[in-house]
Amino acid sequence: MTRIKIAYTLSAALVLFVLYFGSGYVFFPQTQTGGFGLPVMPSEGDPILAVKGVRDIGTALVVLALLLFRNVRALGWAMLALAFIPFGDMLIVLTHHGSVGAALGVHGATCALMVVVSALLLIRPKQNGQ
Repeated sequence: MTRIKIAYTLSAALVLFVLYFGSGYVFFPQTQTGGFGLPVMPSEGDPILAVKGVRDIGTALVVLALLLFRNVRALGWAMLALAFIPFGDMLIVLTHHGSVGAALGVHGATCALMVVVSALLLIRPKQNGQ
């Protein structure tokens, strides 16, 4: 399997996971609040959970659109830029006395995966003779 196919497969998996979690925050917030990693999460009726869910769904749809149109470079740059979201979430959890495991294992791992996928898409191997 080529690096581009691997990157596309990982991108598609990320889209599915982020759509799943994002829609959970919008439609079933009570099932999602514990996994974010903060010691105190907003209650089920708090609109900030829906805001997070909409943000996640929008992010996934951007990646999905770039996947469907097979724009390798744009997908690579988008994944790199969007990696800021889980990185920021990780910092929020760590700086607000949240779960280190969730911060690193969920948000940090997502950020790292997105950076790896962007590298697979953006770094071009040298051609022979160049």
